[in-house]
Amino acid sequence: MSLAKRLSNHFSACRLVGLAKHHSASEFPDRDQNGPYIIMQSGYEPGDPAMRPAEYVLGKSGAWLGTHWFIRLPVEERRKEFLFGTKVEVVTLMDSLSSKVKVISEKPDCIDDDAEVDEELKEITEEDA
Repeated sequence: MSLAKRLSNHFSACRLVGLAKHHSASEFPDRDQNGPYIIMQSGYEPGDPAMRPAEYVLGKSGAWLGTHWFIRLPVEERRKEFLFGTKVEVVTLMDSLSSKVKVISEKPDCIDDDAEVDEELKEITEEDA
């Protein structure tokens, strides 16, 4: 039996990770002091009988994406969907979520099979895990 928890949309299950030290943080003009941010969570997908734990990042659409795909997303797609400039944006999204968890389980179409890994983001997501 896994000790991992099922993914949840409740704010207490999430971790807010500030990316202010990321090399491209200054490219976000509307960010607060520690922004931009990603919302992360460790857990398993609802309905997964094997309860396989993984790391996930929450998108503005309200869907969770595995960090293994997140770090391979094209920069513009990653910024548009998964990076939040301020904590206010994060709180607004979290307040709008229902209890039903949505997970992007398949590789997003915008990721090429030979997509490069953003090593800096990989390190950030792994150290926060």
